[in-house]
Amino acid sequence: MKNKLDAILEGLNDEQRTAVEAIEGPVLIVAGAGSGKTRVLTSRVAYLLGSGVDPKRVLALTFTKKAAEEMKERIALMVGRRDATKVVMGTFHAVFVRFLREYAQELDFPNNFSISDTSDSLSSIRTCIKELGLDEKKYKPKEVLSRISAAKNNLVTADRYALRPELVDNDIRQGKGSIKDIYLRYQSKMKMENKMDFDDILLNMNILFRDCPQALEALRDRFSYIMVDEYQDTNFAQYCIILKLSQLHHNICVVGDDSQSIYAFRGARVQNILNFKKDFPESRIIRLERNYRSTQVIVNAANSLIEHNSSRIPKNCYSCAEPGEKIRLIRCDSEADEAARIASDIYGRVNRGQSQYSDFAVLYRTNAQSRAIEEALRRRNIPYQIYSGNSFFERAEIKDMMAYFKLALNPNDDESFRRVVNRPARGIGDTTMAALGNAAQAHNCTLFRAVGLDNLEDYQIKPAAQEKLRRFVQMLEVWGSKLDRTEAYELAVEIAEDSTMLAFLKMDTSQEGKDRLRNVEELLDSVSTYVEERKMEAEQNGELGIEVGEGELGLAYYMENVALLSNVDTQEGDTENSVSLMTVHTAKGLEYPRVFIAGMENNLFPSLSMMSSSNDLEEERRLFYVALTRAKTAVCLSYCDSRMRNGKIESNDLSLFVKEIDPSYILDPLPLSPHFGSYGRSSEARVVHSPAPQKALQDPPKDFVPQDMSVFRQGQRIEHNRFGFGRIISLSGVIPELRAIVDFELYGTKTLLLKYAKMRIAKES
Repeated sequence: MKNKLDAILEGLNDEQRTAVEAIEGPVLIVAGAGSGKTRVLTSRVAYLLGSGVDPKRVLALTFTKKAAEEMKERIALMVGRRDATKVVMGTFHAVFVRFLREYAQELDFPNNFSISDTSDSLSSIRTCIKELGLDEKKYKPKEVLSRISAAKNNLVTADRYALRPELVDNDIRQGKGSIKDIYLRYQSKMKMENKMDFDDILLNMNILFRDCPQALEALRDRFSYIMVDEYQDTNFAQYCIILKLSQLHHNICVVGDDSQSIYAFRGARVQNILNFKKDFPESRIIRLERNYRSTQVIVNAANSLIEHNSSRIPKNCYSCAEPGEKIRLIRCDSEADEAARIASDIYGRVNRGQSQYSDFAVLYRTNAQSRAIEEALRRRNIPYQIYSGNSFFERAEIKDMMAYFKLALNPNDDESFRRVVNRPARGIGDTTMAALGNAAQAHNCTLFRAVGLDNLEDYQIKPAAQEKLRRFVQMLEVWGSKLDRTEAYELAVEIAEDSTMLAFLKMDTSQEGKDRLRNVEELLDSVSTYVEERKMEAEQNGELGIEVGEGELGLAYYMENVALLSNVDTQEGDTENSVSLMTVHTAKGLEYPRVFIAGMENNLFPSLSMMSSSNDLEEERRLFYVALTRAKTAVCLSYCDSRMRNGKIESNDLSLFVKEIDPSYILDPLPLSPHFGSYGRSSEARVVHSPAPQKALQDPPKDFVPQDMSVFRQGQRIEHNRFGFGRIISLSGVIPELRAIVDFELYGTKTLLLKYAKMRIAKES
C-alpha cells in the first residue's frame, strides 16, 4: 500500500502533498489560479482509495460534467478504472437528481420525472404570462425566470414567495406585482407535467431533507468523505445540502479560490468559502500559492490588483516561471481602432511565425463588444470562434428532435408537445392548438391528456383535427411502450423515422438543409456513442447488469445526461487553428498563451451597474483578476478615447482596475491627459499628448450642425460638438475611414475617426 500511496504523491509540491494527505476532518484548500487544483483533487480521491476507503463512500461534487469526467480518467490511471468508476462523482445536479429519483415518492413525484432545461423553462414562463393575461413586454420571461431562480436558490418556494412582504413589495415597486402569480402558476404547471428545472433539483433536495429525515440520515450514512470543487461558486441551496450531508462525520474538503468568485448574478455566494472556518471551527486551511500557468509578471500584477479587495482570504501567489513580458496597455481612438489594433497584432505575430492563431484569446466584458472585433478579424481573414454558451443542442432541428425524445419519455411535457405537434406539418394549426390549450386549462390537465377528452367539439376542435391529434398521441404512446425494452439508439432512430423528421430534412437539398440533416445524424451518433460507452464501462467493471443495467442503456438516461450538461460542457471544441473570442465570465477555467482584454474603461469594465456598491465592485475586480490569470505568457489591455454604445458616442476614464495594477508590471507607462489617468500607450504605439487643463466636456451648442468629413483639410480651425475648438494637425486614411489628429484648445491632442466625430469648420480666432 505504501508504494501505491508514494506513487500518488510523486511530483506534488509540499503544499499540494499536504492537501492530498489531509483526509480526516474539514479541510479548506484555497487554490490560486493555475495552482494545479485538478491534480490535487484527483490525487486526493486516489489517496483515499489507496488508503483502503470504499470508493462508493466517496462523494465528489463538481460544476461541470467535463471536470468530473477528466477527474475520473486521472483517478483511473492512479488506482484502476474499476475503483474510479465506483466513486460517486459528478455535477451537483447530476448527483442530486439521482437521489431525488430514489426518494421521488416522498415529494409526490414519479421517479421518471423530466428535467426542464433553460429554454424549456423560458417557454413555460412565457405560457404562464400569456395565460395570466399579462404583458410580455412588461414581464420579460428571462427576467421573471431569473427572479424565480433567485428565490429557489434562496429556498423560497412559490407559496412562501407570495407570503413574503419584502419580495412582493419590491416587485410592486418595480411595476411587476404579478411575479408571485407567475411563480405559482409555473410551479403548478411543472408539477402537473412531472418536470423539475435545474433550480428545483436543489430546492427539492432541501425540501426532502426537511420533510423526510430518514432520507437525510440514509444519504448522510452513505458517504464517509465529501469533496466539493469550485466551492466559491456554490449558492445558498447547495451550501445547505453540503452542510447537512457533512453534519455528522465532518470529513468534508472544499476546494476553491475566493478571488475567482464571479457568479453572484447566478446566486453564487463568496461568503460560503469566506465563512468555512466559522462553519467548521476545527478546519484546516491549506493554501496552494504556486502558479504553474503564468509568468511572474502576470501573477504579480494580478496579486497587486486583488489586494484592493477587503473581503478575501489572504494568500500570496507566486510563479517560478520566467519573469516574462510586461503587460502592454494600448490607448485607441474608438472600438473600431481597438479591434483593428488587436487584429493587426495577431496577424503580425502569426505571420512572423511567432505564434499560431489558437494561442490568442480576446476577452471582453459584454457580448456586444465582439461585433467590432469580429469585423476586424474578418478583414484580415483571421479564423476565429466565439464561445458564447450557445451549443449544438440549441440548434432548431436538434431542439425539435430532442422534443420528440422528451415526449417519448414524458408525453405530459406541454412545451415539447407544442413545439413538434405540427413539425413536420400534420395539419394541426395554431387555431387547433389554441383550442386544445383552452380545453386543457378548463380541465386542469396537460395537452396530451386533453386530446383524450370526449367533449373537444365544445372547444371548436373539428373531428378531422381531433383525429390528427389522436394519431400524434398514439405515436407517442407507442414509443413510450418501448422504453423499458429498447436501447436508446434503436429507439432514437425509430423516433426520427416515425416522426418523419428524417424524411422531412432529406427533402431540403439546399446547403442549409444538408447541414440540418447532418446535425440530426450527429445527434443520433451521439446516442449510439453514449450506449457503447456505457457497455464498455460495464464490461471493464465486469458487472454488466449490475453497475450498468438496461436502465442506463435506455433513452431516459441519455436524456438526463444531456439535460444536465452545462454551457462549458456543451461548448463545441476547437476544430481549427483559430482565435478564441469570449466574455470574461465564459473564460473562467480556460487558459491561453496570449490574452487581449478589450474595453478597459470605467462604466464598461468595471460595469456601470457594478460601481454603486463595494460588494459589487469587488465582484468586478475578481472578474478582472480572472481575466488576467487566463494568460500564460502575455497580456494586452486596450481602452478607447470614445466608444459607440446604445447609439451614442461615450468617453470614459481608463478603468480604475488598470490603475490599481502596480505600474512596474506595465510596459513603459507614460503620463496622459488627466482625463485618462496615469497610464499611456506602450512604446510600440506612442502618441505625444499636449498638456491641457482638466475640464468637463461641454454641452453641444444648440445650433450645432456637423459637416461632412469631405470638407476638412489639414491646418483648418474646427469646432467639435463636445471638445470645442481645435486645429487639424493631420489627416490620414480615406473616406469612410478618414482620421484626423486635432489639437484642441482645452483637451489637448486627440485622434478622431471622422465618421463618428461631429465637427464643423470654425472661423479663425
